[in-house]
Amino acid sequence: MNTRNLMHRLAVIGFAVATGCLSVPASAAPQDAVGPKTIRVLSAAAIDAASPQAAIWQKAPATEVPLQTAFPGYVSIVGTADTKEVTAQAVRADGRLYVRLSWTDPTANTAIKDTNQFVDGVAVQFPMNGKVSTTPFMGDSKNPVNVWHWTANGHVENLFAKGFGTLTAAPIAGLHGTAVRTENGWEVVFSRSLLAKPGLGVSLQGRRAIPIAFAVWDGNNQERDGLKAVTLQWWQLSF
Repeated sequence: MNTRNLMHRLAVIGFAVATGCLSVPASAAPQDAVGPKTIRVLSAAAIDAASPQAAIWQKAPATEVPLQTAFPGYVSIVGTADTKEVTAQAVRADGRLYVRLSWTDPTANTAIKDTNQFVDGVAVQFPMNGKVSTTPFMGDSKNPVNVWHWTANGHVENLFAKGFGTLTAAPIAGLHGTAVRTENGWEVVFSRSLLAKPGLGVSLQGRRAIPIAFAVWDGNNQERDGLKAVTLQWWQLSF
C-alpha cells in the first residue's frame, strides 16, 4: 500500500479510535446548555437537496453543534483541534435524508503532504439500533454504529464499527457526499435513501428521531486519526 493510501486509511480508522457558501439561515442558534440537543429535520416535497447551496437549505432549521477535541487515540498524536462548532441541517424529501454540515476552515486541505498536512474531513455517526443507549464511542459488539465519512480529497465512505479498532468499510449503498468550498470553510451534504438493505446501513424509514454524532478534521492543523473535533454525546435528529 502506498503512503498516500496508508495515510488515508489511518485517517478513517482514527474516527473509530477516538469516538466512542450560502449564509447560514437566521434560525441558526446555539443550543441551550440544559435543553434537548435536537436537530430538526425539514420535511419537503420531492426536491433535490444534494447541493450544499440548494435553495431548500435557506428554509431548513440550522443548529450550531459545539465540538471538543477528542481523545487522540495514539500516544504519538497530541494537540488541540481547531474546529469549535459545526452547523447542522437536515431535510427529508422524496424518500431520502439529506444532512448538511458547514464549518469555518480558513485553509482547504485536499491532499496529504508527507506528515505535515492532512486532508480536511467530516463524519456523522448513527447507532444501528436507533437507541441513545448505544455508546457514542463507536458502539460495541452488540450495538454497532454506521458512519458516513467524507474527506476533501473526494472520498465518501460507508463504514461500520462494533467498538474501538473495529471500523470496516461496506458498499456505499447509495450514500452520496457533495461538497462546496466557500470563502470561509466547507459545506458538505450527505444523502442516502431512508431505506437500507440489511447490513448496508442504518434504517431511517418510519423513524420519528434517531441519535446522531459528528466529527470534523482540519488537515492544516495536522488533524488525522484521533486528533479531531467531535461531539462527545449523542444529539437527536428529529423528523
